[in-house]
Amino acid sequence: MRRFLPFTLCLVAACGNSATPSDSGAGIDATDDAEQVPVPADPECNPIVGNDCWSGWPSNFWLKDDAASATKFRIDLPAAKMPANSDNKPVDAIEWNRRDGFSPNSPIVVLLPTPPDAKLLPDETRPALTQDAKSSIVLLDAATGAFLPFMAELDSNADTPSRQALLIRLWTPVQENTRVIVALTDSLLDGNGKPYAPTPTFQRILAGKKTGYARIDNHLEDWMADLTALEKSGLDRTHIVAAWHYNTASEAWTHGPALAMRDALLTAVGDKGMSYHIDMVEANTATAAQLPNLPSPTVDNRVVIKAMHPDVALRVRGTFEAPLFLTATGANARLNWKDNGPGITQNGTVQRPFVLLVPPNVFASHKSTRLMLYGHGFLRGACVEGCVEPGAAEFFPHFVHAAGVVAIGTDWWGLAKTELPLAIQAGNDFSDMPLITDKLATGAVMPIALTRVALGKIVDDPWLQFDADKKPLYDKTQPLVYYGNSLGGIMGTTMTSLHPDLTRMVMNVAGGGWSTLLNRSSDFAPFLGIINGVYPDKFNQQMLFAMSQSLWDLSDPFNFADHVVKAPFPNTQPNRRALWPVSMGDSQVANLTSQMLNRIAAVPVNTPVFEIWPLNATTADIPVDGNTCVQWDSERGTHPPGNGTRSEDNLAHYATRWMPEFEQMIWRFLFDDGKVEQRYCLAGGRDEDGKLPCNLKEVDPMVYEESPPLPVIPPPPIKE
Repeated sequence: MRRFLPFTLCLVAACGNSATPSDSGAGIDATDDAEQVPVPADPECNPIVGNDCWSGWPSNFWLKDDAASATKFRIDLPAAKMPANSDNKPVDAIEWNRRDGFSPNSPIVVLLPTPPDAKLLPDETRPALTQDAKSSIVLLDAATGAFLPFMAELDSNADTPSRQALLIRLWTPVQENTRVIVALTDSLLDGNGKPYAPTPTFQRILAGKKTGYARIDNHLEDWMADLTALEKSGLDRTHIVAAWHYNTASEAWTHGPALAMRDALLTAVGDKGMSYHIDMVEANTATAAQLPNLPSPTVDNRVVIKAMHPDVALRVRGTFEAPLFLTATGANARLNWKDNGPGITQNGTVQRPFVLLVPPNVFASHKSTRLMLYGHGFLRGACVEGCVEPGAAEFFPHFVHAAGVVAIGTDWWGLAKTELPLAIQAGNDFSDMPLITDKLATGAVMPIALTRVALGKIVDDPWLQFDADKKPLYDKTQPLVYYGNSLGGIMGTTMTSLHPDLTRMVMNVAGGGWSTLLNRSSDFAPFLGIINGVYPDKFNQQMLFAMSQSLWDLSDPFNFADHVVKAPFPNTQPNRRALWPVSMGDSQVANLTSQMLNRIAAVPVNTPVFEIWPLNATTADIPVDGNTCVQWDSERGTHPPGNGTRSEDNLAHYATRWMPEFEQMIWRFLFDDGKVEQRYCLAGGRDEDGKLPCNLKEVDPMVYEESPPLPVIPPPPIKE
């Protein structure tokens, strides 16, 4: 028997048979006059659920009409109500108020008078894939009436029950320009087993009466339509404790800025790219002798002859020219919005860094090889990972040597090591978050400018021609491929969706949805320490993380993953192939966000699996002849569910990439027949039981002597 709250009997009497769905949003009490309508204590605070101004987020309570936008809405956050830091400085609302809707990837954040019973919530281990009239939380697509799968959790970082947020996360993000209805029912119980009561304002909505809140009453028919839609889904309105809706932003605000920058960049750089400058060429004596046009250090001090790392025969550092889409080139630059967005205007050009690595086996073969674009990790850099000295262990040069290819990379503008001060600055004042997210958005297209100049001009640089017949180091006619780790997998997903020239792409240990990812990452622990001191209220923290998703959206892979291979953007290579390997138990990029990313990308997970991912497609093909995700396990442990930051790193994030069997899989996919073969771990005999999936104990080497041997390339054939 369903529970009936006492107040609902009175509502039914006042409104007639409220359990009977109507055909529209009709039902507003037209007899209300000004004297009967309450005067809000604070008309700028959302009165629908809970006892905080921002509960629940997101909501059309904070939208206003805008006939000029793609959605006909515009976000309208009240500046004076924005969460404030310890200096009582509110976050600047300007960047949100440009947008025409909320992020499709935003968590739903609610603050109830007391926390709900966590045992009753459909957390990440048992998400609510289906819902019905008995569900405690219901999410609907307003246009189709379809239930939206989700998970729900309590903020495990909260230190006060009265400020512990209920976080609802869509299991698969909705599309742009979509209206989502959120409902809490009287099946949602508090810690004492009691249902929650509707707020007085929501009681008036249930009764079809005006609320006194202009932000609601100006569109009261929309709020009434929510009730109708919920009733059509099978939910009796007498059991609804709270309901609201929010509209997601248009494609003009998710893909639009990135595509506009890409297309403007392609026009500017052309087929051969813009200018470049070599800052330093490093080689040992034997390698320099094979470069007939390379001047001696006495002739040009940019040439350095030195002992090189065993995996690197030649290293070139320099800069390349690219269109600038920011207001300036310095740290405080933001996107150069046209009017109020989402259009972006080019603002001259900028010089960005690059590193080019050539392994010793290229010179030993005396043959031109392939070019690979490389993507570095979180708060690192192309030179951080590629400018290694003897004795150091870094995967970037290790894999380049294993594969026998030339690799080039640049920094992810916005989250490279050079931007660490900006990350700290944004932690102290969320108004400065666009200093990171805006750069990250334009940084997603910078590798396109780099590879154009690499294949159009750098390849023919006289200094970089080797042997007596002056061959180029790499063959510009060969298809371009990409490999990225960590941030190189996250941002690599976005970049590869936009890159017109890539044919095969590997995004290793990738995830997405920054508002979900960060709070679950061991990388975030130091920054959370800063945030705890500046924004100590834990509910405000979760609000800021959720709000920030709109800023991350400009380059978040959740908005771009389905355009890598499922529905490619215009002007990209046909028959592209992509591979997303995952390291199980990863404490830096939570497996939860990896599985969400793969659902969006719509690529199957290769079976058998270590962990079943609900709603993810699978394939049992061996080998896989196409796009896929492969789960790898380095036996580094797992993490409990929840959004608590992983303060200790179990190193699973790094270990799998050092497996020779993993590298053989990557080599075959990128440089051979494009098939994905995970059975190299069985052929090598290191697997514990000789069966898939493979359990391979591996470590992250701290020094070169700890590095595993180079894998056998090409790998020996495996019997089909």
